[in-house]
Amino acid sequence: MTEQKRVLPPGAVHSRRAAFYLLLGFLASLMPMPFNLVALVPLAVAVWASVQCLRALGASGASKGMRLWSGIGLALTVMLFVIVAIPYAFYESTFDYQECQAGANTQAAQTACQTRFGESSDLLHRFMREG
Repeated sequence: MTEQKRVLPPGAVHSRRAAFYLLLGFLASLMPMPFNLVALVPLAVAVWASVQCLRALGASGASKGMRLWSGIGLALTVMLFVIVAIPYAFYESTFDYQECQAGANTQAAQTACQTRFGESSDLLHRFMREG
């Protein structure tokens, strides 16, 4: 029986690498602050691999559907990167709020944390005034 070497489509290696690092970054982003900061490393690698994938797909003349799905993957990766990075711009207040919520064992305590730190829409306005 002859062995046939399987040829991967252009960008497949980069696509797999991007998906793996996106999953790894997502799992790392679920950790509490400041430990979720490590999620930025695999997410940055996933962005790089996604761009390499899109370049390979574009150079090979791949279908628009393949490029579209790879672009959606890149957009999701960048969005998760931003979601993880933004709280570090307001680290002190965000960390204090997280600690308050972690120690809140009752609904009244959770409400007290929300009152103390403001609602989510008021939180940004307060950061802007303080900063």
